[in-house]
Amino acid sequence: MVASQPPQLHEVIDILLQDELLDVLEQCDSATSLIEASNKLINQKLKKLLPNVFVQDALVMEYAVVPLLKEDGPLVTTDVASKLMFAMGKISLETYADIGLFDQMYEYTRKQSQVLTFGDDMVYDFISNQSNLSKGKDSFYLDSINQLKFSSFDSFTQTRYESLIKTVLKLCCENLLESIEKEILG
Repeated sequence: MVASQPPQLHEVIDILLQDELLDVLEQCDSATSLIEASNKLINQKLKKLLPNVFVQDALVMEYAVVPLLKEDGPLVTTDVASKLMFAMGKISLETYADIGLFDQMYEYTRKQSQVLTFGDDMVYDFISNQSNLSKGKDSFYLDSINQLKFSSFDSFTQTRYESLIKTVLKLCCENLLESIEKEILG
C-alpha cells in the first residue's frame, strides 16, 4: 500500500484561490462583476492545466513550456490558451465555444461605460448561447429563464428573474471549469 502524498503548497494555494474566487461570484452585485470574476477563474484554470497538454519532460518544461506561460508569454490570454487546447484535441468544441463566449462577454463588459445588470438583454443572450446549458441536466434553467423573462414583469418577477440569471451565470462558470478540468486531465 502506497501512502498518498500530501498536497503541495501551490496546489493548496490554487484550491484556496479558486474557492475564494467562487465565493466572489456569490458576492457579485452585477453581471459585469460576475463576468469579470468568471473570466479570472477560467483564465486561472487554463493556466494551471496548460502544462498538462505538453510533453511531460523536465527539459521541455523548463525551456519551452515555462517561457510560454510567463506573464508576458504568448499563452497568457484565455483566447490563445483555449485555441491551443482545442487544436491539440484536449478540449471539446462545446467547451472551446463556451470559453470563447465568456472571453467575448468579458471584452464586451470592459468596453461598456455602464455596468451590466443581471436583467440586461445581452446577459440573457450570453446565457442562451452557452452550450453547457443547452444540453443535458441543466437545460431546464433556460426554460425557467424564458418563462420569467417573458412573463408580466412586476417587481417581484423582475427580482426573481435577476436572481435566477445570477445563479445560472455562476452555474455556467462552475460547469465550464469542471468541463475544462475533466477534458484535459481525462
